Amino acid sequence: MGICASCGTGFAPLPSRARYCSNACRQRAYRRRSAGTSTVVVELPRYDDAFVGRESELAELLSLLRKHRMLTLVGPAGVGKTRLAAELAGRARRTEVRTVELGRLSRPEQVVQAVAEAVGVYQHAGVALRTTLLQELTNRRILLFVDNCEHLVEECCAVVDALLSRCPNVQVLATSREALRSIGEVVYPLHGMAADAARLFTERAGTSGDHVAIATICTRLDGLPLAVELAAKLSGSVPPAELADRLDHRLDLLSDAGEQVRHQSLRAAIAWSHDLLTAHEKELFRRLALLPGGFGLEIAQVVHGGAVIGLLTALQAKSLVVRENDGRFRMLESVGLYARERLEEQGEHEVTAERIVEWLCEKGEPAVSSSILTPEQVKTQHQEYDNVAYAFAHLVASRDDRRLMLATMLLRVCFDRGYFAEAGAVLMQVLDQSPADGRYRILALEYASLLAGHDQRHDEAVKYAIEAVETAEAGGQDLIMCRLFRTLASAYDGMGDVANTAWALRRSIQHGVSNGNDVSVAVSSQNLGWRLLVQGDVDAAAALIEGALPVLRLHARQDVVAVAVHTSGCIALERGDLAAAGARFAESARMTATTPRAVLESVEGRGLVAMLSGRHELGVRLLAACQQMRATWVVPSETWWRRKRDAALDLARESLSPPAFQRALGAGRAMDVRHALETALDKEIVQEPVLSDRQRMVVELVAHGLTNAQVAAKLGISHRTVESHVHNVKSVLNLSSRAQLTAWAQSH
Repeated sequence: MGICASCGTGFAPLPSRARYCSNACRQRAYRRRSAGTSTVVVELPRYDDAFVGRESELAELLSLLRKHRMLTLVGPAGVGKTRLAAELAGRARRTEVRTVELGRLSRPEQVVQAVAEAVGVYQHAGVALRTTLLQELTNRRILLFVDNCEHLVEECCAVVDALLSRCPNVQVLATSREALRSIGEVVYPLHGMAADAARLFTERAGTSGDHVAIATICTRLDGLPLAVELAAKLSGSVPPAELADRLDHRLDLLSDAGEQVRHQSLRAAIAWSHDLLTAHEKELFRRLALLPGGFGLEIAQVVHGGAVIGLLTALQAKSLVVRENDGRFRMLESVGLYARERLEEQGEHEVTAERIVEWLCEKGEPAVSSSILTPEQVKTQHQEYDNVAYAFAHLVASRDDRRLMLATMLLRVCFDRGYFAEAGAVLMQVLDQSPADGRYRILALEYASLLAGHDQRHDEAVKYAIEAVETAEAGGQDLIMCRLFRTLASAYDGMGDVANTAWALRRSIQHGVSNGNDVSVAVSSQNLGWRLLVQGDVDAAAALIEGALPVLRLHARQDVVAVAVHTSGCIALERGDLAAAGARFAESARMTATTPRAVLESVEGRGLVAMLSGRHELGVRLLAACQQMRATWVVPSETWWRRKRDAALDLARESLSPPAFQRALGAGRAMDVRHALETALDKEIVQEPVLSDRQRMVVELVAHGLTNAQVAAKLGISHRTVESHVHNVKSVLNLSSRAQLTAWAQSH
């Protein structure tokens, strides 16, 4: 029996159609490939072991998924809903599949955030995240795999109903212990694996063993995959016959068919595995329960108070912790709940919580004592986000000053992820409650300033930043002054206060130099360089960027380096060095390729280079594509950069025939970000300068001694357009005066 690669239907393959169930499916797949839509974006949970059984369920589900937009797999804990749904989504042949994991969430309002993060939608100031989400998914063809909905059913239902009613190409595959009761929902109850449970046992155990005992074990476990796998893992040390005998005392699955009994059965399976641990393994097992966001070796060693590699290996081998693709470990949710019971039973909750909070604050400490975080420090804060959120909510007393640090860490990560309203509100509440001499108050004030700036409350941003600077000065905390003045500069910049922005950046650089904060100095130098470039001081800007770039390349995060590289490209563009500008914009585009919003300016830079190289239609396509995406994503650009783009489009409008210009505009607006990026990175984008017919006419008239106003009157175009032509021609030809332009015209 085969599975059709186009529609997913099961069929008996013939030699003439080994991959497809019919000629129609073969032709459909060919059309998809020919249309360039064969690239599949799939983000699903990954598993190291093989998928076993469930073929009949998969066939039914694939058929349902083709006919319905909302499909929910329901069943008890441990029945394998997530694994089956992931396999189903992987076989669905959708262009884009995204996973929304809800198991770690605790509040209804987090559902929209989780969906937005999964599909790459970000918070916009003054716009509800749900509104932005619905707008951006209106035209995307996507399958959302929403996992573990049972504790947030009402909010899940509301979000799913909104998506299905407003976004016609969105399809939802959900798992839950109960139906969502969404409009148009098809509910598929999932039960134990029956005959396939024995196959699963032998696959996980790695041996066929005692067939009778294995069949007995699987029957007594009701075929629940989690329980079967736990038993299979233990069969290496305990013979199946003995395991079957012990089930009489641990798993009473047949007394009642109710859900509560099934839950107790799963709990009993975990307890039975726990009882086989050594004393040290049990100690580590229960202490890891307070790390729902997963853990690495370092924090595991902290909570245990000693070496853990051997113990973690043992827990992993017994399926009580799992290792993820990034090398971190985590407990399954049900296992974690059981471990917390054992922690409370042993009276170790308070001491374990204190160790975790202390370690998390230690990871946030560099923000208090240095002017910039290293890429590794930022990565750690992202990895520990769920643990920080749990510690803030459950492990720290309401009057503990460390709540400020934890709240700041949460907001720091949320800024990077693109949604920050909820984390910002939490920080402001804690800040208002904290004493004026709190150890982490300066850090919280700084992030309050950044939050206000994001929300366009620029007066408040300046107020908080000034308070942070003054508090740090009073406390003699010189090491962070470079960063704090940079934050103050950002606040002034939001207000449009050019003079104070430059002043604050220069103060930032002074403090950084005096303290030896080379990387932080480089960041502030890049920011000041951009401001000087915008003001027209190209040489001063170039000096700052040339000094900053080598340091940033060695020590800064890639997104920070990309900004400086883009500024360097703008400087080269102003100097008329198209080859250097094109190379810099291409470099920054590659650095930000995975962040659609960040890549826009680099793609636009390549568009400007294309324009100045004579490839007007290509330039229009790139600029139009970015213009469309900016409008859709609400990503404004700085005034200086916007003027550059507008002038280039005006020039192209003069250089191209109206039909050609409109065709280029339409083609650009139809591009998605991936297509625009691929087009922008075309190696042939920078060619020998070629002047358009209009540019040549302007040059000839200038060579005959006409002023810009006289040229404009003669050609029937605006004075501004003539100025743009003259400026761009001089940039393209690397000329600095009208006399040189006249000489060039006479020799060509």
